Amino acid sequence: MFKLLQTFIAVYETRSFSKAADQLFISQPSVSVHIKQLETELKTTLFDRNGRTELAPTTNARMLYQRALALLDDWQKTTDSLVQNQRTTIKIGASQTSATVLLPKMVAHIKKDDFNTTDFQIEMHNSEEILAGILNHQFDIGLIEKPITHDFIVREAIATDQLVLAGNPNSDLWLVREKGSGVYHYTQQYFKQEDIVPDHFLTIANNDVIVKMLAENFGKSIVSIQTLPNGVPYQSLNSNFNRSFYLIRSAHENRADVLKWHKHFAKIATQL
Repeated sequence: MFKLLQTFIAVYETRSFSKAADQLFISQPSVSVHIKQLETELKTTLFDRNGRTELAPTTNARMLYQRALALLDDWQKTTDSLVQNQRTTIKIGASQTSATVLLPKMVAHIKKDDFNTTDFQIEMHNSEEILAGILNHQFDIGLIEKPITHDFIVREAIATDQLVLAGNPNSDLWLVREKGSGVYHYTQQYFKQEDIVPDHFLTIANNDVIVKMLAENFGKSIVSIQTLPNGVPYQSLNSNFNRSFYLIRSAHENRADVLKWHKHFAKIATQL
């Protein structure tokens, strides 16, 4: 039943079977089956489909949404009380640049005694993948660099960064991050600002690889100045390319340990 309610909440918040499937990392048919099972169990219709682009929740769905959140909240509090004397795990998703220039400094401030009760798991993804991971509970805390927002996400700016145009200025080859990354967002903004349509580009889903290529005088790219090794030429950009790093979590998060570490990491980052 809890799995059905989690699927229902995802569909309710996204108004889409396909978007809910992406968040939950399950197939769209599975989402449809879960909703159908829940409607059969409750003997009611939860969403008006009617061929609309966006699903329309019924009155009963709006009522169920509030109760489902409360039910899952009560369940989380129950499990927390049962495991309060056991080890807990904090799952962190970090975008590539933030994982390189900010996260190590934050983690270095974790006290040794904290590791006696808490395990930390860290994964690197692009900003949009981390947002999806927060929404589907793959991650507890996210560290991103793309200025994305969501109704069910708490976002807090914790540090600043400067993007520059780096590499061989005479090269016509652009090294570009993949869609969904923060740097890709700003690269497209730069192309639009300068009216550039690149004839040659290489998409690379790894910031470290791009920086190493720039160090070999191969191509040019929009990157964080904090990731550049000495000797790589770069050109400063205007204030539109001064950006923030953001700490994010689910707006529905109620676990005391996650809320504690989110607040703690935010405090650490602002003091660096």
